[in-house]
Amino acid sequence: MEQFDVLIIGAGLSGVAAARYLKRKCPGKTFALLESKARIGGTWELFQYPGIRSDSDMHTMGYAFRPWRNPKSIADGASIRAYIEETADEEAVTPLIRFNHKVIDARWLSEDGAWTLTVDAGGERQQMRANFIFSCAGYYRHDAGYLPKWDGYEDYKGKLIHPQFWPQDFDHTGKRIIVIGSGATAVTLTPVLSEKAAHVTQLQRS
Repeated sequence: MEQFDVLIIGAGLSGVAAARYLKRKCPGKTFALLESKARIGGTWELFQYPGIRSDSDMHTMGYAFRPWRNPKSIADGASIRAYIEETADEEAVTPLIRFNHKVIDARWLSEDGAWTLTVDAGGERQQMRANFIFSCAGYYRHDAGYLPKWDGYEDYKGKLIHPQFWPQDFDHTGKRIIVIGSGATAVTLTPVLSEKAAHVTQLQRS
């Protein structure tokens, strides 16, 4: 069983930052980043819907040690992912990332003073141990996006799409579309879909 001082869960914006500071402030500590996906990016790797962009300015959300230089502060998702990836490369964090490593379980053992993690590594279960866990996994459940249930949902004959799992081969040209909700995702999607769709309606309950 591999033993680390620290295991960072997630290789997105915050995971890369945590690793960078650990390298600089605690050079004697051993650590690794566990990333469930095959690429760096976190949120900005997960979401691929049309028009995906930040809802906060990147001059504020970016790294203090590597300021955002792009003139577009409300940036598109691809640019943010590239920024995270470039930062990880520059700070020599990328070699420390274990890709396709999904944490299944984490248990604290008082007698050992350590955490034991069960990890799915590309379909193979393995265990890892660490004195400290730094969770940078965010608040999205990556394998199942939130979807409220309502009567008749399963009876709808048209195409139902959750933005978290946007089909890249979906052509919305000429389609009549209803966007349900008025949060950051909805107000990003609606104007982009409107460029090619026949008609777009956005619904909100309040």
